[in-house]
Amino acid sequence: MPEFQNTQIMEHNLKPGLHLSDKYTVTEGDLASTIKTGDVHYASTPSLIILMEKVICKMLIERLGDEYTTVSAEINVKHMLPLSKGENVNCSVHLKFVEESKLFFDFVIFNSEEDIVAIGAHERVIVKKGDY
Repeated sequence: MPEFQNTQIMEHNLKPGLHLSDKYTVTEGDLASTIKTGDVHYASTPSLIILMEKVICKMLIERLGDEYTTVSAEINVKHMLPLSKGENVNCSVHLKFVEESKLFFDFVIFNSEEDIVAIGAHERVIVKKGDY
């Protein structure tokens, strides 16, 4: 896998401490049995990762402008509790550290009882659209 690097360092207003929380309802399309990553009728770990990435992208889109985007570089996730179709969750993301074009996030997904369903860390890299 190629390492993402920008030849230009862009100016941005992304500072540690930015955060966003978003609510989501588990759908049939999120279940491991639907996406064929298992036989259980619970939300798959890949579906939770996608949710986390969507919340991060929602937080970043207005801050990067039209010329730049981000790509996923590394994910570490611990999925601890099952979620059934129809359950509501809250995904909270936090920009922990910024190193030039690299962005480091922590995230947590809670169920409606505020139990931790999944936690993890995620790295994204800012790239110029069209370069990759």
